[in-house]
Amino acid sequence: MKRRDFIYLTGMGAAATMIPGMQGMGNPIDPARALEQVDVTLKKQLADVALNAARSKGATYTDVRIGRYLNQFVITREDKVQNIVNTESYGVGVRVIANGSWGFAATDKTDKDSIAKAAETAVAIAKENSRLLSEPVQLAPQKGYGEVSWKAPIEKNGFEVPIKEKVDLLLGVNDAAMKSGANYITSLMFLINEQKYFASTDGSYIDQDIHRIWPAFLLPR
Repeated sequence: MKRRDFIYLTGMGAAATMIPGMQGMGNPIDPARALEQVDVTLKKQLADVALNAARSKGATYTDVRIGRYLNQFVITREDKVQNIVNTESYGVGVRVIANGSWGFAATDKTDKDSIAKAAETAVAIAKENSRLLSEPVQLAPQKGYGEVSWKAPIEKNGFEVPIKEKVDLLLGVNDAAMKSGANYITSLMFLINEQKYFASTDGSYIDQDIHRIWPAFLLPR
């Protein structure tokens, strides 16, 4: 393996370990789907399905996390585009206390029946776990926050910026580096949008929309 190829591969590996979602990459999607939003009313309805299903099976506490994680990777090398990838990970996790013990289950299917089944599975796991308890789980008192929404303070969604503009920016960086004497450069841009929803039997329904952009430039020493 050539030295510059080794540097490229190890650099990419380091980058992958530092970015949530990069390890599994998620499921490839059309870029336009990254701009589709899941209505917060629907997320509350899905969360209530899990809360009610868990309660009906004997859970004394339940929290639900609905997560949609969007990733875009734009990778260039010198004057060429190496790769452009858009991925999505979407699913629901349900955590409960039943018979004084924790239980957890998750599903990547977001229909009501699958979510209810995940909640029921979490309760069943908690009840089995309780057989090994020396003392029951006791949570500190926590009041609910009601319905709350928070969004990262951005002027423009990075996923709305055309791919061509991102590629042109990275290739411009590469060109400047090569004109300054570099004979090898890889430049990358990672965009992440985390759409996270949390609900609990304490009365919290919290919706978060988090955006991050990370550019990286790799040159041999």
